[in-house]
Amino acid sequence: LIQRWQDEGKTLLPISVNLSRVHFKDLSFLRAFSKLKESYQIPDGMIEFELTESVFFGHKQIDPVINIIRQMHKCGFLCSLDDFGFGFSSLVLLKEFDVDVIKLDRQFFVDISNPKTKNIIAGVVELAKKLGVEIVAEGIETEEQLRFLKSLRCDMVQGYIYSKPLPVAEFEVWWNLFDSAHHNSLRN
Repeated sequence: LIQRWQDEGKTLLPISVNLSRVHFKDLSFLRAFSKLKESYQIPDGMIEFELTESVFFGHKQIDPVINIIRQMHKCGFLCSLDDFGFGFSSLVLLKEFDVDVIKLDRQFFVDISNPKTKNIIAGVVELAKKLGVEIVAEGIETEEQLRFLKSLRCDMVQGYIYSKPLPVAEFEVWWNLFDSAHHNSLRN
């Protein structure tokens, strides 16, 4: 898909791939992804691996994950911490792992009118900026949520506020319309 977009001269958008603990059972899994990236001539930064906290369970996993993230970066992949703040996520993960993106779990935004919730979100966004890590708010559905995140200068937002998940062909139609509207609104 990314190669086709390149060949057609379209704007390239990064694609995220979810990884699980299963991938980390064979630490050579990254080789297959690297070969695909090379064979399709995908530019660096166009594929992002999403890691959930389950990948980090157990002290035996810390060193292998640190090494894999380093290898990901050497190969030109990005790495994100998905569903951050849900379950047993810990700020220690941000200290130990050199991720490029933190994806805040949608549960943060369910009760956006709660002042305590707003302070937690603002604190995490500020912390991410200090760490030089992008922040993505997941599961955004309302204008109130979007306005609040814009006021914090949140890097990215994903959710039904823009679109439900779509098959590739429908996404490309949606993206062309969204991109055109966005560029037109910037010119006005």
